[in-house]
Amino acid sequence: MIKPLKVTMIVYAVIGILFGLGYIFVPRQLSAMFGHDALPALAAALAAALGASFVSACIFLIIAARDPLKHILWVKYAIVFAILMLAAELYSVIMGYLTLGQAGTAIIIHAIIAAALLAFYPWRAARSGA
Repeated sequence: MIKPLKVTMIVYAVIGILFGLGYIFVPRQLSAMFGHDALPALAAALAAALGASFVSACIFLIIAARDPLKHILWVKYAIVFAILMLAAELYSVIMGYLTLGQAGTAIIIHAIIAAALLAFYPWRAARSGA
């Protein structure tokens, strides 16, 4: 049961690192790829800061994936992060900030990862402290 959790955490972390690096080094190209208009300088700077936070958190997710029971708080972090990112993307679509086409990829990724992390979460082992 732990192996699928490890794989899910690593896959999520790798995706996060790749997007984080994209936000840092090529924010305008990444923005254009998802169908957004020209990215102003302030938005590019904010994207770089967001990218740095993605990369740093995802490095720790990879470390935590080596022994999820020992690092159970990082597993919980990944679950909460995936759910909050899903909620933020859905909210952005509902409010009209983004179209479904622009946010669709992120919605799908975060929904799948959140469901997988919840499905593979070691409920019994985490409760028993094993």
